[in-house]
Amino acid sequence: MRLNLSRIAFIPSFSKQLVISFVLLIILTTMSAGVPAFWLTRAQLQLQAWSQLENAHSATLSLLEAEQNRLANQLNLFTARPTLRQLAQETGGDALETYLQNFQSQSNLDILLFCATADPDFAACLPPAQSGFVMFNGRPALIRQQVVTAVSSDQPLGVAAVGTWLEEPFLGLLYQATGLPQSVLQEDGVRLASTFAPVGSLSTIAREGVVPAAQQSLVVNDQLYYVSYIPLRDDTGQITLLSEVAFSVGALVTTERRAFLILAISTLSVVLLGSAFTVWYVRQINAPLKRLTATAERISQGDLVTPVPVINTPTEIQTLSLAFQRSQAMMLEAMQERSEVGQRLNALLQSLVEGVVTYDTAVRVTFWNEGAYYLLGWTPAEANGRHINDLFPLAETPHVKFIEQVPPPGQKKQLTVLTRTGQPMVLAITGSRLIPPSGNTVQVALVFRDVTQEASLRQSRSYFLANISHEFRTPLSTLNASMELLLDEQETFSLDEVRQLLKPTHVSLLSLQTLIDNLLESSSIEAGHFILRRRSLHVHEPLENALNIARPLLERRQQPLAVTEPPYLAPLLGDPTRLTQVFVNLIINASKYSPIGQPLEIQLVQHPQKLWVGVLDRGPGIPPEERHNLFQSFVRLGTGDQEQYGIGLGLSVVKTIVEAHSGQVGVTERTGGGSLFWFEIPLFHAT
Repeated sequence: MRLNLSRIAFIPSFSKQLVISFVLLIILTTMSAGVPAFWLTRAQLQLQAWSQLENAHSATLSLLEAEQNRLANQLNLFTARPTLRQLAQETGGDALETYLQNFQSQSNLDILLFCATADPDFAACLPPAQSGFVMFNGRPALIRQQVVTAVSSDQPLGVAAVGTWLEEPFLGLLYQATGLPQSVLQEDGVRLASTFAPVGSLSTIAREGVVPAAQQSLVVNDQLYYVSYIPLRDDTGQITLLSEVAFSVGALVTTERRAFLILAISTLSVVLLGSAFTVWYVRQINAPLKRLTATAERISQGDLVTPVPVINTPTEIQTLSLAFQRSQAMMLEAMQERSEVGQRLNALLQSLVEGVVTYDTAVRVTFWNEGAYYLLGWTPAEANGRHINDLFPLAETPHVKFIEQVPPPGQKKQLTVLTRTGQPMVLAITGSRLIPPSGNTVQVALVFRDVTQEASLRQSRSYFLANISHEFRTPLSTLNASMELLLDEQETFSLDEVRQLLKPTHVSLLSLQTLIDNLLESSSIEAGHFILRRRSLHVHEPLENALNIARPLLERRQQPLAVTEPPYLAPLLGDPTRLTQVFVNLIINASKYSPIGQPLEIQLVQHPQKLWVGVLDRGPGIPPEERHNLFQSFVRLGTGDQEQYGIGLGLSVVKTIVEAHSGQVGVTERTGGGSLFWFEIPLFHAT
C-alpha cells in the first residue's frame, strides 16, 4: 500500500507549539469580544419578554376586576326590578323562568339563577360558598349573589346569582385584550380551560406558596413560554383557581440561536484564517524540508532508487537526511528479498476479495485472510499450517474429504461446510492456481463467500412450488371427480345424493378460495401494497362471515364449534374483510390439525382497552421450539398426519393483518391437550 506523504504536514515540534499558540490566542480574542455581547443581548431580550408578560399580567387583573364590577352592576339591576319580587311571590314558576331567560339574553350573562326560599331545594340550589371565583357545577366560574327581599316586609324571597364561565369564550376575550394566551387552572395545577394548551395537562407550578406574581417558564407543545399566575379567590378569601398568562418566547430562542450561530461562525472563520496563515508562515520557515518531502513522496510511489538530497543545515534536518539514506538502502534490500512473495500476494489481493485461503502441495494452509476468519471462525494463527480438510469439514457428507470436492481452476462450486462453532454454512467456492515465474504450480488459492441465505431462498421456492402444485391438484381432483359423477350419473342421483356429492365440492372450493386469498395477500404484503380499510364494527360481523365460509369443512369433519363471549362487546376499528380472513385461517387451521369429531372453541374476552380472541383445538400441540417461527412464511406444523398439507402462508397472513391493526398474535399450549391460537386488537373509543 502506497503512502501519500504529500498529505502530511511536516512540522517540527517548535512549529507545532507556534501554530497551537496562535490558534489559542485567536480563539480567546474572538471569544472575549463575542461572548459578553452575546450574553448581554440575551439578557436584554429576556428582560423585555418578562416586562411584556408583566404588562399582560396587570392587564388581566384589570379585566378580571372589570368583569367583577360588570357582574355586580348586572346583579344590582336584576334584584332592583319590582317584577322579580312580584314573580318570586307568585306560586307558579313558569313566568319567573321566562323572565330569567329574557333577562339573561338581554344582559349577556352566562349564569343567571334565582333560588326562592319557598323552594324545598333552596339549600342545594346555590350554596353560600359559591360566590367569587369558584368551581360551579364542575366548571370554573365567576359568580356574584345577593339576597332578594320583599319591599313591604323585608322578608327574604330568595337569592339571585349572576356569573360568567371562565372558559374558552371568556379567555378568548382576555387573549384579544392582552395579546397573550390565557388559561384557568385548579389550585393543584390541572388546566381547566386554555387558549393554547391541552385541557387537563398539569402545570409545573409550585403546589405551595404561590404568590400573585409567580413567574416561571413552561414548555407546551414543544414551545417555550414564560408564564405568570394570578390567584383567584372566592368571597371567603380562599384561593380556588389560578389565572395563567403565557408569553411565547420562540422568537427569543430563535434570536439566541442565531446570535450563537453568528458567534460560532465568526470565531471559526477567524480561527481558520489565522490557522491558515500560521501554517503558511511555518512552512516558509521550514522550506528546506520540502525537498526531503518530495523525495519521500517519490519513494512512497515505488521509486526506491531516487537520490536523497544532502542538506547540511540545520543540524536536525541534516540528521533527518542521513536517516532517509539509511532507510532507503534497507528498503531496497528488503524489497529484493521479498519481490517474489510480494508479486504473488499482490496478485492474490487484487483478484480475490472474499474469504481467501492458499495451500501448498502437502495440502497445508499457507495463507488465511481476515475474510476467511469472519466466515469460518478460525484465526490466521490457528489456520496456518493445518490440513485443509480440518478447516472445511463437509456437513452433508462427513465421510467425504473436502479436498476431493475442491472445484477445478476457474470454476465455481457450492459446498455445505461446518464452521468452527459447528454451524452449517453454504459456501460458493472458486479455485485458482498461483504459478510462479519458474512455471511450477506450488500453491492453490480458494476464494469463497457465504451463500447460505441464497440457498435457503432457493429451497423455499422449491418447497413452495412443490406444495402449491399439490394444494391446487387435490381440490381440483375432487372437483373434477364430483363434476364427472354429476354429468355421467345425473339422472340416477336423487336430490339428497346430489347434495352429498356437492359437499366435498364445496369444501374443495373453500380450500381453493382460502389458498388463493392467502397467496394474493402474501403477494400484496411482499409488494408493499397491503392496506386496511378501517371502519367501526363489531367482532360478530367478521366472525359470522368466517363461520359461514368454514361451515362446510366443519360439517364434513364433524367438528362442532362453540363460541364463548361476554354479554356485551365494544366495537372495533378495523377492516372487516381482513378480520374475516384472520378468523377463516385460524378456524381452518384448528380444524385441519384436530381429529375428526373433536369440538373446537372460540373464546372472546373483552379487556378495558382491547379485545382478546382465542381459537382452541384438540390437535397434537406445537413443540415450544417451533412456536417462535410458526407465524413466518412457508412454515408448516411438523405433524405426522399425511392428510394435512399446506404452503405455510395462512398464519403469516394472520400475523400481518393483526399487527396492522396494532394488535398481537401468539400460540400457547391448551390445558388438556391441543393448542390455543390467540390474537388481541384495540377496541374503538369514540372521541
